[in-house]
Amino acid sequence: MTPRDTVLRPLDDYQREYARLSEREMPAPLGFSARLNLLWDLAGCVPPLSEGRVISLLGINPAWREAELRAWLQRDVLPPRDVLYTMVCFLVEQLEGPQDPRHWEAFLIYGPALVSSPLEPLLYRRAPGRRDIATRIFSQVTEKYRIPPSAYDAEEAFQRCLTLMYQLNIYEPADFQPGHLEPFRRFMFPVAAD
Repeated sequence: MTPRDTVLRPLDDYQREYARLSEREMPAPLGFSARLNLLWDLAGCVPPLSEGRVISLLGINPAWREAELRAWLQRDVLPPRDVLYTMVCFLVEQLEGPQDPRHWEAFLIYGPALVSSPLEPLLYRRAPGRRDIATRIFSQVTEKYRIPPSAYDAEEAFQRCLTLMYQLNIYEPADFQPGHLEPFRRFMFPVAAD
């Protein structure tokens, strides 16, 4: 069935349906404040909520009002879209490794039930045991495929290694199998793999 085969209803029907839907109250973004506070915690540029976060945020942007900050941080009220996006961009720039502000913004609004958590890979990167495994994988891949250090950016390749470990659920050294070498080479060193 193509759009041309669809039988259109009278325009009045669509108008009534749209009007009925527009009268409904938007659902609250449950958990938004908790997720936003978590991102502020991860960024580490202001104290916790109980220790003066609101006052510190007023120092970062004096245009914000205390009442609206409290609503954003405590009552699951969304800031205006441009304010939220700027805030998220600011916060993710404080985090280590490459981050996607759009992913974080969607996660803050909709939560882990609808948007994959950008938090898990970030925490994964900070886990010392995972970093040790990533170092071994990095070493094995560069040795086996004779990839010289001049052929890649080490930090970027290392972060790619950690990302793929997360995606493949590699938590222990035994989880990494010989068959993983080629996918890791292609993912960690995309230019050298071609």
